[in-house]
Amino acid sequence: METRILGNTGMEVSRLGIGLAAIGFEETFDTIKTVEVVLKTALDQGITFFDTAECYFYSEEMVGQSISDRRSEFLLATKCGHPSGLQESGEYDFDWSIEGILLTLDRSLKRLKTDYVDLFQLHSCSVEVLEQGEVIEALTKARDAGKTR
Repeated sequence: METRILGNTGMEVSRLGIGLAAIGFEETFDTIKTVEVVLKTALDQGITFFDTAECYFYSEEMVGQSISDRRSEFLLATKCGHPSGLQESGEYDFDWSIEGILLTLDRSLKRLKTDYVDLFQLHSCSVEVLEQGEVIEALTKARDAGKTR
């Protein structure tokens, strides 16, 4: 599998990565065993980038249960911003506070069965929110604590 450097991070990733929203939906992958086979096969084939989010239902749990024992072999990305996902109203419940972002990260780390993520992404964060500064402060705290790279 060909690899590339991810942006200006210095982190090497496979050209192909896997978005893991679908594994969080029980209708798509009905058992942890199925998810484990898919993700371990991907690793065996050289795929080293996995992307998930707290709002992808059970996705983070499935990743943690199935491949946390091979954590050194892949880069892991997750997201923050709307921890509960889409609400019945059709709106997202965004939380861009320092506390909310750090809480989201801690919950994600627990579910993913790891002590860090390689990439912690902002899920639909507006420029106006970024300009307030709390988001950057939270991300800096997370990085300084060794919870993100």
